[in-house]
Amino acid sequence: MYRDGAPLYGGGPVDMNLSFCPSCRRAAPDGEICLSCGLPCTADAQDYTEMLLQTILSEETNRAGMAVDVLTKWVHEPRAFVPLTMLLERNSDPFPLVLGARGLGWLGNPEAAPVLSFLLLDEAKPYVARVAAAEALGSIGGEFAHHALKQAKGSPRSSVADAAMRALKVIEGTPKIAVDHD
Repeated sequence: MYRDGAPLYGGGPVDMNLSFCPSCRRAAPDGEICLSCGLPCTADAQDYTEMLLQTILSEETNRAGMAVDVLTKWVHEPRAFVPLTMLLERNSDPFPLVLGARGLGWLGNPEAAPVLSFLLLDEAKPYVARVAAAEALGSIGGEFAHHALKQAKGSPRSSVADAAMRALKVIEGTPKIAVDHD
């Protein structure tokens, strides 16, 4: 996942022991100066919001889910963008993928559309995560989301195709139709 040609999480495989810039959440080794903001990256949380931002990447899924809910639904913390995209790097467990997709949708940042589109269109990913990506894209809207959702309508997985159609209706301003599959 890239933004402005640089990896969102600092490059290489996701390292759960990274430190983060307190301003933009760019990952780096502890004590290194952030290349984006010039602030020192630290593993020490400075306040409750910092603690929640670090908790998003917790292996304890209940804690991670709580952090995502608080930061994205209630606080709308823009610094959650980077750790949420890092959750989408996890392939083995669908729960972090769903958390990341939902959180990005709740934040509503249009920069999340490419990452969510990649998840949505990857037939190898768990369908629950792909449905969450479709819903998030419906919340975010925009041309990129619209294009990906149109493509996903052709998914062989009916739950994904139905979620894409519902999300397109949200973007286009028509009422949602409840469909229960899978």
